Amino acid sequence: MFSRRLIIRAAQFSTSQSKKTEKLWENPWKHALHQQEQPRTSAKVLEVPIDWSYVERLMPIEIIPDVPKHETYPTPSGWTPPTEAAKTHSYYVRRRRDHMLPLYLERKRDLLNEKTLDFDYVELVVLRNVDGNIFDCENELRQFVEAQLDHPIATHVDELKGRIKIKGAPRKIIEQFLYSKGF
Repeated sequence: MFSRRLIIRAAQFSTSQSKKTEKLWENPWKHALHQQEQPRTSAKVLEVPIDWSYVERLMPIEIIPDVPKHETYPTPSGWTPPTEAAKTHSYYVRRRRDHMLPLYLERKRDLLNEKTLDFDYVELVVLRNVDGNIFDCENELRQFVEAQLDHPIATHVDELKGRIKIKGAPRKIIEQFLYSKGF
């Protein structure tokens, strides 16, 4: 009986409220559609002159310097500039920003030494920035290095990244190959 009276009074309360004014939370779409237009204000833009010279001094130089000129080649360090012969191959090896050959050394963990129970490490030479037919480059490089060393070497070609990894060859011989091809 108590719950029946409460329901009747709640129904009477809700009908009396709806007769007066409908609240915003009861029907938000009705209030959103019938809202009066409010005047719009636009922001004013003011351009302030800024002296960027202080910031520009801190920015890195994006211009790659020209190839340095020397009296004789190769220089005492063994560096030589690229020649026109490099354009005759089906592949091209781009130099780095500092005009050096893109040769890098990597040390990788190799097989487990069973006597010492420690891993042996192997040094790999990585040739990067190879464009064009990378498999021709790898084939000629392998033939050149194997002729110099008198033993086979292992190579791995990553065509998507333009890299060749060489195991079992010193960096100096790979430099000789690239200089002989004009890169």
